[in-house]
Amino acid sequence: MEVGPSPTILMEVYVDRIFCNGCGTCIDLCSMGVFQMVNHKAEPLRPHLCVACFKCREFCPTQAITPRWIMRVS
Repeated sequence: MEVGPSPTILMEVYVDRIFCNGCGTCIDLCSMGVFQMVNHKAEPLRPHLCVACFKCREFCPTQAITPRWIMRVS
């Protein structure tokens, strides 16, 4: 039997910097501390801490945040 690479499922958090207005709602709502302000825009500097509650996406007034599942094979 041959053993191949195992897939890893990760969470990726994307912020569209064009739509982000820098309101900080995502920073206030994220209990895991995923987001920080960088140049007056939200930036997911710690996406590996995301627990997929999707509050950031739900309450973002400009809908600039897109959390998504990705699969990597290593």
